[in-house]
Amino acid sequence: KSATFMPKPLFNDNGSGMHVHQSLWKDGKNLFFDPAGYALLSKTAMHYIAGILHHAPALCAIIAPTTNSYKRLVPGFEAPVNLVYSKRNRSAAVRIPMYSSSEKAKRIEFRTPDPTANPYLAFSAMLMAGLDGIKKQMAPGEPMDLDLFSLDKAALSKVRSVPSSLPDAINALEKDHDFLTKDGVFSEDFLKGYIESKRSEAADEAMRPTPHEFFKYFDA
Repeated sequence: KSATFMPKPLFNDNGSGMHVHQSLWKDGKNLFFDPAGYALLSKTAMHYIAGILHHAPALCAIIAPTTNSYKRLVPGFEAPVNLVYSKRNRSAAVRIPMYSSSEKAKRIEFRTPDPTANPYLAFSAMLMAGLDGIKKQMAPGEPMDLDLFSLDKAALSKVRSVPSSLPDAINALEKDHDFLTKDGVFSEDFLKGYIESKRSEAADEAMRPTPHEFFKYFDA
């Protein structure tokens, strides 16, 4: 038997994510809980979700940081590729667990990260995105409590999705990273070095023939 952190080690099978459950607390009180809110979520939680969704393309360079990550983040297989929130839909990037109505249990679940991420970087980046949503009072839009796979192409085209490749995620991070440098949590120098390293990693992988390419073309 083998163990791996690869998000998509097996072709045509479900991938392995690193779903991150998040909530904010102050003075023993869960700031995400409101019995009158959607899925028992407070306005603070909604702003936090909005920050996560708004910055998700840039976050992907940190929370899904390998070329293999984007073999998991494809439509189907209940992959969390849609940048929406829901209390039901497993293809939504942000899902709100509804197992309990307890204040202590109220949280959001960001399903896009995978286990190749460095947790020190990933958890910090997600928190900064959520806090940016709170500071700027961002709105997450309406929830998508329906089967996204049942939508026609026209309707589905209006739903934002995660980047389709590591280079696309790196480009998004390069354009959108000011939220990470607030209060010196991430430095410009670190992010510049990270982007250069990941861009080189993606280019190296793109130039290498794969076993499946040999299978398809070598003896053709």
